[in-house]
Parts: sequence; C-alpha cells; structure tokens
Amino acid sequence: MVSLHGWLAVLALSASLIAHGGQYRGPGTPYTPPRPGLRVTLPPGAGPVGPVGPKTGGPMTPAQPAVPTGGPAVPGTPITTGGAPEISFEVSWQVWWELNKDPFVLQRSAIRSAPTTGSDDFWLGPRRAAPSIDTLWPTEADCRERIVPALAALMEKERNGDVQTACMVALARIGLDGTDIDLIELLQSRLSRDDQEVRETAALALGITGRAAAVATLRGLLLDDAEGRRFCGDSPVSDRTRAFAAYGLGLLARRSEDGSTRQQAHDLLWALLQDKGIKGRDLRVAAVTGLGILCDPDRSGHKRLAWQIVDELMGWYQLDLGRGDEAIQAHAPVAIGRLLGRGRSQLHQRCKQHFAAVLIDDDKRSNPILQSAALALGMLTMPAEQHADEAAFAKALQVHWEKGIDRLARNFAVIGLGRIGGAANREWLATTYARCNKNLERPWVAIALGLVAAAAAEAGTVDVATATMLAADLERASMPELQAALAVALGLTGHSAASDRVQRLLRANEHDEMLAGYLCIGLALLDDPASVPVLGDIMSRSRRRPFLLLQAAVGLGRLGDRTANEELLAMMRDSDSLAVLSALANAIGQIGDRRAIEPLITMTGDNELTKLTRAFVAAALGGVGDGPILPWNQPISRDSNYGAPVDTLSNGRTGVLDIL
Repeated sequence: MVSLHGWLAVLALSASLIAHGGQYRGPGTPYTPPRPGLRVTLPPGAGPVGPVGPKTGGPMTPAQPAVPTGGPAVPGTPITTGGAPEISFEVSWQVWWELNKDPFVLQRSAIRSAPTTGSDDFWLGPRRAAPSIDTLWPTEADCRERIVPALAALMEKERNGDVQTACMVALARIGLDGTDIDLIELLQSRLSRDDQEVRETAALALGITGRAAAVATLRGLLLDDAEGRRFCGDSPVSDRTRAFAAYGLGLLARRSEDGSTRQQAHDLLWALLQDKGIKGRDLRVAAVTGLGILCDPDRSGHKRLAWQIVDELMGWYQLDLGRGDEAIQAHAPVAIGRLLGRGRSQLHQRCKQHFAAVLIDDDKRSNPILQSAALALGMLTMPAEQHADEAAFAKALQVHWEKGIDRLARNFAVIGLGRIGGAANREWLATTYARCNKNLERPWVAIALGLVAAAAAEAGTVDVATATMLAADLERASMPELQAALAVALGLTGHSAASDRVQRLLRANEHDEMLAGYLCIGLALLDDPASVPVLGDIMSRSRRRPFLLLQAAVGLGRLGDRTANEELLAMMRDSDSLAVLSALANAIGQIGDRRAIEPLITMTGDNELTKLTRAFVAAALGGVGDGPILPWNQPISRDSNYGAPVDTLSNGRTGVLDIL
C-alpha cells in the first residue's frame, strides 16, 4: 500500500510511539522520525491536521495528533517546510490527496492480473535497461507456505509490541492459514496481552481477515460480554478495543459473501449507536463508520441492507442531539454516501436534497456537518449531462464554494464537483480556476479539474485542453504547494505528451523534497514508460529523503520497473533511519513482487537487525502478500471527513487510518 500521509497526522511521529505495521507518509522540517508500524505523516507544507471545531460552542476534544518537534499543534497551526509559506491543513490539498490517492496511484498495479515472463534476471539484469512491466504477484502457495509461517515464527520469537502489531496486520492482510497455523486463533491469542496497542490491533486484524470465523469474537469484544472478556483474559474490554472491533466488523462484513453476516454486523453496530449509555465519541464514530462500510454499493446483493442502513442513519443524523454531538453525527453523511454511491433512487434524491439544503443554508449547522454534506454530495450526485435535474446539487456545491465560511467545507465542495465530473462542472471549475486565489484556492481547483479529466481518460478521452492549461501553469507557478498540486492534477489527465515537461521540472526541483515527490507521482500517473530511468535515478539519490524515496518508488511500482525491488531491499538492509525504513517497507509492499519474499523472510530471522527494522520487514511482507488490490482500509479512507476526527480513526499514531 502506498502511504496515506495522513489524515490527522503531522509528518513526523514521536520516536516513543509503538508501531502498528504502519508507514511513513511524508517529510517535514523539523521532524522526529517515525517508528515502524507508524501510521500517518504529512509531506512538507501540509501542516498539522487537528480537529475543526463547530461554529459555536467549545472546540472538539479528541487526543492531539503527533506533532513536529518544537511544540504542540492546535487546529489550524501552520507548519513551515521546504521554504514554502506556512499552510494550515484546511488549505492544503495534500491531506485529502493522501487519503484518496490509492485508486489512482495503484490503478495500473491493481489491473495487472498475470505475471510477466522473462524475468529470471531480476537480480542480475542491467540497471533499468528496459522499462517493460515485469511484476510477479505472489501465489497462494507463496503466502501459505512461505510468508505466513515466517510472520508467525517472528511473532512467537519476538514479543516486542512493534513486531507483534506489524505481524498481525500483515497476516490479516494476507488472510490465509499456514501449515499448522490457524490465523484466527493466532490473532485471538493476542487479545489478552498486557499491551493496549497489541490488543486493539488484534481486534482490528480479526476484521481485516474477512473470515467468518472471526465474527463471534468481534461480537464478544463489541458487546464487552462474557465471551469478549474471556478473550481479554477475563478483563473488561476497553472502549478502544471495542472501537477497533467495530471498525473490524464493518470491514469483515463488507468482504463477506454471506448476507447473514452483514445483517448480524448491522444489528450489532446499530444497537451500539443507539446505546445512550455510551458517551465516548470514539465508540459511536466507530459504529457509524462500521455501518457505512459494511455494504458495497457496487454489489447488487448488498443494496437492500444498504438502503435500510441509510434510512436509519438519516433519521439518527437529523436528530437534535446538541451541538456537541454534531461532530459525531457529521460522520453519517459520509457513511450514507459510501453505502449508496451514485444513483437516482428516491432515497438518493432525498439524501441529496437534504445535503444540498444544508450547504445553501449553512448558518444553521456546524462546520463538520457542512464538510460532510459537501463530501456526500460529491459521492451521490450524477453529472447534469446524464440527468438535468442533478445540476441543482452541483449548484449547491458551487454556491458553498463561493459563499461558505469554513475553508475545509469549501474545499470539499470543489472536490465534490470534481468527483461528480461532467462537462458543466468542468467548465465551472475551469472558470473558477482562472479567477481564484492562486496560492490558497487554485491547488484545490486544479485537483478537482484533474479528477474530472481522470474520469474522462478512464472512458477513453484525454482532456488535452485541461492538460495544456495545467502544464503551462506548472511551469509558471512559483509556490511549491501549487506546483505540487498542478503536477498531480496534470498526471490525472493522463496526457502523456506532458511527460517530458514534468521530467525537466523534476530534475530542476529535486532539492525540494515535497515538490519533487509529487512531480514523481505526476510523472507516474502520465503512464509514460520512458520515465522509469528518471524515477530510478531519483530513488537512488534519495536514501536519506524518505518522502521523495517513497514517491519515486511508488512511481516505479506503478510503471512496473523490474529492478526497483532489488534496490529497495538493499536500502532496507543498510538503512538505520526509521523514516527511511518505513518508506521502504511501504514501497516494497506496494510494488508487490514475489521475488522480494525470500530476501524479506531472511531479514525476519536476522538477529543483527533491530526489532524495529524487522517490524518494518513484516509490514513489507504483508504488503507483498496482499496482492494486486486496493489497501484494506481504503473503504474507510476514501472521502473521510478529517475535519471531524476521533482518536481511534486517526491521530497520526494509533488510528485505523494510520496503519500500513
């Protein structure tokens, strides 16, 4: 999986943090390197992501995210990086991109379904002499007979929490038993450990497996009943562990082919949300989030229950629970959007009409509600070219962009228009792009234009006009934050003729780690195989620049470079930087080449390597074994409202979205 930069994270994580099989997501100045397993970090310029308080009343109170050295972050506190102006998270597009990029960045990898022949020279071949795609996905036998036993052996040998959590997530991602290894029993055995992060990760991992055998355990944990306490060493189940069980139950139900499993998950999570005795935000947000992901709108067998849940959530969301609870209710519109997807049913229209009204009459609801309404409209609405009356919902997003007060809600509104797509929205975005604030607003509008163009490219039509405009501005722009957004947006257009221009800018700006990293991503999105040597050289020179190293490696993985893994593995053996190790594990896992398995397994047994290094190695093995699919937490990360955070969802250290 590629890094998510995180949601509520600042680019650096405290060196005292425990790993969860997570990842390094971006550079910063200054920063404390993350520990293995880390969950979320931001690239330069993205700024700390703290909670956005409601318009009235007190601020939200989830735990503070990890912060760069030098003092605590508060909502909206800027962070200076790479010589760029100070940019707060509400303004920076990077947080949104890092949560939502996987379907774009991983697209080519995900559609490759068969290995390529002629790759025996992986370890011996000339350095990037040929840019042909040559990635071999692991087989089930590789996972059952090699990866799973190696990870289980490392868990039994090493009690260290970093290693334990990294191995559990890796095993759960693979989701297979090994010889004499029962995955569910192995994970259950960690629920009684004396380490809270190990316990909560075990609960989540049970859900990631997608295995029906885990449902009963998750039920016991969620209810904190006798069965759940038995697994936890006859102790009460903590609220954090219960919240992780709720997230896990939603993920498991989504993957299940059994309708009764989804119904059981719904019944448990809905009852939890209705329990007035639960006061903590984390557990209630976990219930809403779990409900929102347990049905897949693209699978017909899921629709009936999805509609039921949407009807229930709309009723709950519209209750007057007080201003303090609006930050919890704000997660319902996103859940509704995930459950329904785009459509024209009566339920779709009722939801869209409500969210549009919220955005137009924005003085009556708190900022998190406005933010989520904008996100939900972007998920539900269809282009006006398909249905003329849908234009009213796009208009609500346009009005909110023009007149709204909360910056994050405005930015989500313009992203929503990009998500919807269509000629009318493209025209409005192009006009807005020309007249909006260049440094603060234009990056968001550029990304929205890129989203519209990406949909057109997927349908077989490259939007040359948009690509030409973005490419010209990419060379003219002076602010790295804007240049980086333009690089990504240009990449999304798929206009491969722009590749030479992006390569030239990458060479000229390699000194700026954030900008160069996003230029690498833009180059990879353009799908020009001739870019492989450029990205390879950048990666080789970035051994001590984790964000740039990761982005170059991700680009090589997307383009199918056959030598990238060899170099990444060599770097992992030699590096003593935690940030670099995390970036390497992330990149190796995203490339997913089976020829990395044996070297990684050898490293798990190398006692000369630190425990933290071996934890990162375990995370890399989990990524390789996961195969050519989107990351396990993508249903939760896509269109998340990071303006209404809770600690267990993401805090930069120990949240579901912070895990690799």
